[in-house]
Amino acid sequence: MKFGAIDIGSNGVRLLIARPLQLDELKPEWKKVEFTRLPIRLGDDVFSTKEIGKKKSELLTKAVKAFSLLLDIYNVDFVRACATSAMRDAKNADKIIKQIKKETGIEIDVITGNAESKLIMNAFLHLLPKDDTFLHIDVGGGSTELTLIQDNKPLVAKSFNIGTVRARENKIKEEETAKLHAWVKENASWVPKLRGVGTGGNIHKIGELANVPQGGFLKFKKLEQLTEDIEKMDQHERIYHLKLNPDRAEVIDIAGKIYIDIFKRTNVSDIMTPYHGLKDGIIQDLWERYYKRQKD
Repeated sequence: MKFGAIDIGSNGVRLLIARPLQLDELKPEWKKVEFTRLPIRLGDDVFSTKEIGKKKSELLTKAVKAFSLLLDIYNVDFVRACATSAMRDAKNADKIIKQIKKETGIEIDVITGNAESKLIMNAFLHLLPKDDTFLHIDVGGGSTELTLIQDNKPLVAKSFNIGTVRARENKIKEEETAKLHAWVKENASWVPKLRGVGTGGNIHKIGELANVPQGGFLKFKKLEQLTEDIEKMDQHERIYHLKLNPDRAEVIDIAGKIYIDIFKRTNVSDIMTPYHGLKDGIIQDLWERYYKRQKD
């Protein structure tokens, strides 16, 4: 049995196909069957013009067509496609979604920031130590989601229009940053012994550069040091010395500074890097729905 997830983000578009290794567990271990990431960067258009341009629209349609073929080849049983910040903001999103559905048969759900955060957390919440309180931060190309977690349960959450592609395009509003800082002050700054959880492709890559194993903890000071080191490198050094993809190389230091800005306003000293993202959360959610139906 195989499950497929399509994650249409502001920077990249991803396909994950996976199968559960235990058929009698709600939170099974997953075997990755196929993973493909394409740097389409919808946010380049949307955060500047409020629309997805013709070229990006054509690239997205081709990407979903390719994903549809892979889903057929791998004989995937259940699939869901979710789009996030760029699609939320694009005035012509509905038109493009209808066209993609017509050409591929795949229906794209444009989900809210809070729904995005819940899906991501569902993939890793069971891995967190139950006695600790965590601040979960997911930094994407267009939005950043914050959630305070206690006893493996989300207490309060908020999504902000702050992301790496928005920052690169100078499209982050000062009032949005002020709202984020106010949220952190009210909900997380006062929590003693607070620990961090970081998700998103950039914090995952920073964790890899720091040799942090999956589920391990990255020291906050190490995050600061690596971000400072990367910021000093030019694009060539990031691609060939750090072996980053070009689109990742352009924004990884921006992401690092967003994490640092938030975490430094709290008592966080280390950050868990579970290496899970929206695609993993979609897969887990599909499995749980199937599992519960079978039980019923």
